[in-house]
Amino acid sequence: MRPGPFLCAILLALFAGGCSVKASQRLLIWGTDFTLQRAVSYGPEARQKLDIYSPRRQPVRATVLFLYGGSWKTGERGLYRFLGQAMASRGYQLVVADYRLYPEVRYPAFVEDGAAAFAWVKGNIALYGGTPGTVALMGHSAGAYNAAMLAVDPRWLAPYGLTSRDAFAVVALAGPLSFNPAESDSTRDIFATAPDINAARPVKLAAAGAAAAPAMLFIHGTADTTVGFHNSQNMAKAVADAGGSAELKLYQDVSHLGVITCFAWPLRWRAPCLNDVDQFLTAQLRADNADPKD
Repeated sequence: MRPGPFLCAILLALFAGGCSVKASQRLLIWGTDFTLQRAVSYGPEARQKLDIYSPRRQPVRATVLFLYGGSWKTGERGLYRFLGQAMASRGYQLVVADYRLYPEVRYPAFVEDGAAAFAWVKGNIALYGGTPGTVALMGHSAGAYNAAMLAVDPRWLAPYGLTSRDAFAVVALAGPLSFNPAESDSTRDIFATAPDINAARPVKLAAAGAAAAPAMLFIHGTADTTVGFHNSQNMAKAVADAGGSAELKLYQDVSHLGVITCFAWPLRWRAPCLNDVDQFLTAQLRADNADPKD
């Protein structure tokens, strides 16, 4: 059954505002068939913490590190309990990581935090029932940018002795992957520390890095007025042109927020985001013969 427009408006407003996390979580979550480990540190900084959602009654098929959006200025891992529930319902362990934000930091600190979180997952997730041999990257908006940077630019994971191929897949939801942050008033100062702005743009890095990257899925809503869907179109083309593996899913009349809230049970009728991500990850697990490993 589809919830009415009034309920949908309430859910979206609660999530967007972030002002009543407990209320929004009660509305957005259907079932509690998962376990949760909160505030696990992956680094020494206050915001270098993560939450781990694991299936309660089925084996972990793969572990997914999720990096949320918020224009590199806002965001908190506690808002994504609904996503942990959704992914756990399909057998995935979801790790939701906080990372440092502007104005405390500027580029590339948030990308570095994503790399540190990924390295922590690879090295430690077995202690939480996870699968270090099958770890995927996933992000929404600014978090999708962070994940894509780890996939196409080897310098971020190299200090940990890792490459992008240590992730078996990448899922980017509504990512600002081809825009120029130096040309936007909202991001210019965040990226002012980048010595070469094109070296901070995933679409510009794809030519050199996409062939060595894992398979990538780009999801975007055509009604996204925050990050235009051409960002995902351009990135998917750049990855494919470079010899990489790219899939593109466009959801008609779905907004920027809609491509993440569609994972929540009351809003899944709006777009098949959970099914599409599940099918993509399942295909990559099969292609890589990547059953859960030690």
